[in-house]
Amino acid sequence: MKKLVHREVMRVVEDVRIRQMRGGTIVTREALTSLRAAMQDSKTKTANEFLAELEENTRYLTNIRAASVPLANGLRYVVQEVRQAADRGVGINELKSVVSDAALAYGRKLDDSIEQVAEIGARRLRNGDVVLTHSYSSSVLAILKKARQQGKELKVFVTETRPELEGRDVARELAVAGIDTTLIIDSAVSHFIEDADKVLVGAEAVAANGAIVNKIGTATIAAVAHGARVRVFVAATTQKFSPETMFGELITIEERDASYVLDDLELRKMPNLRVRNPAFDVTSPQDIDLIITERGVIPPQAAIMIVRDQTLASNFTS
Repeated sequence: MKKLVHREVMRVVEDVRIRQMRGGTIVTREALTSLRAAMQDSKTKTANEFLAELEENTRYLTNIRAASVPLANGLRYVVQEVRQAADRGVGINELKSVVSDAALAYGRKLDDSIEQVAEIGARRLRNGDVVLTHSYSSSVLAILKKARQQGKELKVFVTETRPELEGRDVARELAVAGIDTTLIIDSAVSHFIEDADKVLVGAEAVAANGAIVNKIGTATIAAVAHGARVRVFVAATTQKFSPETMFGELITIEERDASYVLDDLELRKMPNLRVRNPAFDVTSPQDIDLIITERGVIPPQAAIMIVRDQTLASNFTS
């Protein structure tokens, strides 16, 4: 059988690449939706062929964002559910339903987890707090909006988050939510950090040692905050904890197109000029005070326990 990547999957991958969708949670939802559409359209005749097509499409989707652990975990969950169903001998139509049900279930779990993170995180913010944030995070936005709904008056510094400027989207959302928001350039963090009570950022991934992978610049901000004795909080659902890092695997840091920094025409005029544009960096656990999850607030050193629990649960059900 010729294995094909479905057109809807290819469309989503290209859409994410061009638009650079904000946040790992949003990307994960888009990927799972496209996978549901792809497998509903499957013309395979046997369970083995269906599984092969499913795995081909999930491999392609994983390449959207190599550092995104919720994406990898979501796709892994769907494949695992389908394999178990295939082992039980169910037919193709039933396998299609399993894909759909598993993708929807994982999406609901993500939504529920973010809601719980918002509740727990909002309790960590006091009325009058000044918070500094960087990059786009669904969990961070949920916490700040929940605190505002609770009647807390906050002031938030939001970095532009160059070169893709997703911080502008964050600033707009917070302002619409009635939160006192100030947009700053990335390089002004050290200037404003003394005015902040807390730094609150999201994560693309959390490693077993408590380090986080997040938008480039996060590590610098955390180090500056640490030096200024400003506490650094990370908002991350447990779907973002990476089981591979428990066994020494490193999370891939992708580099994005140079055209986000300099346009192609200018680059072609200067053949001796190179542009490096890494999308993410790694923040040391020594520069993180707390990680806010739907299971509660933990120090970064406790990340290994969540990763271990998830690994054991996965091994038990597989």
